[in-house]
This record gives sequence, structure tokens and C-alpha cells, in this order.
Amino acid sequence: MIYNFERFKKYVIAIILVLLIICGIVYKNTVYDTQVVLIPEVEEPLDTQEDKIEEKEEISNITVYVCGNVKDVRNVTLPMGSRVEDAIKLAGGVTADAEVSGINMAQKLSDEDMVYVPKKGEIIDVGSKNTMVSSSPIKKNKLNINKASAQELDALPGVGPSIAQKIVEYRSSKGGFKSIEELNNVSGIGEEKYKDMKDLVTID
Repeated sequence: MIYNFERFKKYVIAIILVLLIICGIVYKNTVYDTQVVLIPEVEEPLDTQEDKIEEKEEISNITVYVCGNVKDVRNVTLPMGSRVEDAIKLAGGVTADAEVSGINMAQKLSDEDMVYVPKKGEIIDVGSKNTMVSSSPIKKNKLNINKASAQELDALPGVGPSIAQKIVEYRSSKGGFKSIEELNNVSGIGEEKYKDMKDLVTID
């Protein structure tokens, strides 16, 4: 009896070993190794990166023309969302003769706006845009000499009330300026004054 048990015990152990081997083979064939595939980051060309930076700067910056009684009549570039007060500061601030009580310093600006600062005692018609932000007489940040008022023309470098009025009178007599070079025909505007203002004006 004991002999038979020992003989069958060997068979049982052999069968178990065979089953274990078969299970191992099956497991190996059915389980797949997980592999992580890393996709290398493609670096954008330098030109493309620069274009995006320039595009962002164009969108985030605006250019405004500041004139009238400020220390430096000029175009100023400032971040989008800036206010009238910011533009006036970049133009050197107001002069001693400036009247700022009628100006909304908190008003937000847009690209190609104009900020005009009047003189003390200057009479402004009700509803006039001269004491506030205006874009009507400007194209591409330049003052339209065929549409600007005498007060707006007065803000140009070297132009006072007298010459501003002469510009208006010349414009009326000729039916408008055909070119900015015609400013040289206005009495009181010499070569130097023309050079100072020619880049700040337009006729259309």
C-alpha cells in the first residue's frame, strides 16, 4: 500500500510540474510589456517665434497723438488699456498755461486716438471733441490739415494761433490742400517749421 502511494506520488508531482510549466508559458504569451513612447518636442523655428512676439506686441500696444498745451507734442506708444493721463505724461506733461479741468484723465485710449489739451481761458464749443479724446481728424496718427480746426492746428510744432488761422484761410481759398507741401505757401511757415510738422500731418 505504501509502495503504491509512493509510486503515484511521483506521478502527481510530475503532473503538477507540467501544469506549472504550461501556466508559465501561457502567462508569458498573454501578458504584454507596457512601453512608454516619448514623442520629442518639436522646437518652432526662430523666425516663427519672433513673428509671434511681434504680433503680440502689435496687439498689446497702441499709438496716440498728444497735442495742444503739452511740453512735447508727439506720438506716444503705450500699452493697450492706458488712459489719457498716461499719454499726457509720456508727452512731458502739461504746460503752465494748460487747462485740464475739462479733460477726463481716466478715459481709456484706443489706437490712433488724439488727446488735445486746451489753454486756460480757451473757449470750447459745447460738444466739441477738443477737450477729450478724438480720432476724427487723424489718419494713421497724423493730423488732417484739411479737416483740423484752428485750435488743433495751433498744437503743431511752431504753429501759433496766427499761423493756424492762416492755414485755415489758405485752405478755404484753395478748396483744400492738394499736398502737404502746400504748407510752404502759407505765410509764416518757413522751411524749418515745415520740416517739424510734415511728418505729423496728412491731407486725407
